[in-house]
Amino acid sequence: MSAPRRYRGPSWWPLGHLLYARERPGVGRVLILWIVVTVVAVVSAVLEATFNWSGMPLRLGGVTIAVTVYPPAFLTVPLAVWLGPLWGAIPAYVATLASALTSGMGLGVSALFALASPVEVLVLWGSMVTLGVHPDLVRWQDLRRYLLIAILAPTASSLAALIWNNVHQLDLLEGQRVWQGWVIGDFILITLLAPLFHWAGPSVRHWLDQQFADPPHREMNYRRSLVLVGSLVVIMVALVLEGMIMIVNSLDLSANLVTASGEPLYPRLREIGLYLGLLVAVMVVTTGTFTAALARRSERHRRVALRDSLTGAYGRQAFGHLFQREADRSRRLGKSIALIYFDLDRFKAVNDTYGHEIGDRVLRQVVRRVRIVSRDHDLIFRWGGEEFVLVLPHTDAADAVALAERIRIAVAAEPILSEEGRPPVWLTLSLGTAGAQHPVDADSLLRRADAACYLAKHRGRNRAEGGDHVGGGLGAKPPGDATGRREG
Repeated sequence: MSAPRRYRGPSWWPLGHLLYARERPGVGRVLILWIVVTVVAVVSAVLEATFNWSGMPLRLGGVTIAVTVYPPAFLTVPLAVWLGPLWGAIPAYVATLASALTSGMGLGVSALFALASPVEVLVLWGSMVTLGVHPDLVRWQDLRRYLLIAILAPTASSLAALIWNNVHQLDLLEGQRVWQGWVIGDFILITLLAPLFHWAGPSVRHWLDQQFADPPHREMNYRRSLVLVGSLVVIMVALVLEGMIMIVNSLDLSANLVTASGEPLYPRLREIGLYLGLLVAVMVVTTGTFTAALARRSERHRRVALRDSLTGAYGRQAFGHLFQREADRSRRLGKSIALIYFDLDRFKAVNDTYGHEIGDRVLRQVVRRVRIVSRDHDLIFRWGGEEFVLVLPHTDAADAVALAERIRIAVAAEPILSEEGRPPVWLTLSLGTAGAQHPVDADSLLRRADAACYLAKHRGRNRAEGGDHVGGGLGAKPPGDATGRREG
């Protein structure tokens, strides 16, 4: 089963997977590849600084523009998009640090200046996640957003040009050429990656998927969004403030200089620098806060959308997403995956006898009992009305039948509702199971489990049937209608 098309934005593996490189050959191979790319990025950064590829003039027609050729950007961005943000940010930092030291910067200034490249990588990656840009650029919309991000990310990182220009004592014209070359050069390099992402991306991501035992993360939650935005805010403010301080200090003005009104000039310049620095800080903090708030709201809405408001079980719309995740995990562990499709017997009679309010309480109690009997990693979905699906990761067909029988007994053994002054409400379930080795087709698995559930009803209800020997056609009645509802 392929990943659902609604997956947008890059998936990623936490860098902590490298802790298992010695035990897992696949992770070891990824580590070796990462080190090789990092070394190549560092060497290319040293060459860029040695031969001064910054702000080189490029004549297009009658216009001359400045372009900086910085190969590490071409190497580290794919690491971030295909593996994860830190996989790209760390090599970007090390390469830029080497470039800065080679150019003659001091260690302290180089350590701060080198943060500009991780900013570029993280802004690009975070924007792709936030805007839902598919890593393979499968739609024109993906490509348009990617090109916009390819402009924004270098622009954000180019704030560090203030430091570069002051350290190397460049005049205004030369400094402007370096800044322009930074933005245009990295935009060109990132744009040139678009065909690579589109054509090679599926194969590369499939290979990487085979190397890790766990599935990648696919969603940026509020905590991760806050950490990312907070880190970018701190780095960008530090770069701007350091640049402003260096500009004021580089003027080397006499303390006796005054303005036209006779006021001392040097304190006024310091005030202007501080004001501009605070202005940038406020802008960055405001933007970051707004972005984090949007991420929190998006996460809250996503969680609400995934859950059934009545029972707390996952909704049907969440099935494709979560089933794929568990199918990937089961495959990596070399295990099967199974489903239990169950239906409340004669639930309509409960509603007719006791009313819909009691019926709703019955549904909630059934979900509660199923969760008690099932395992922590099993996932329950409300499929429609009184029908539910339980996803059983790394479980074979025989174990699924055994669990289904335990669930049946747990529900039928005692009243589902028992209150003083009201007759007890008894309920039974009909359950069908199906299991599969990989590759897994979710639709086929659902059909088999649903057919087995119908067979359980056909044979008298309050029973569990295995669906691995049940055909799809069991008479005139279909397994369920378009909404997933079935007469109990």
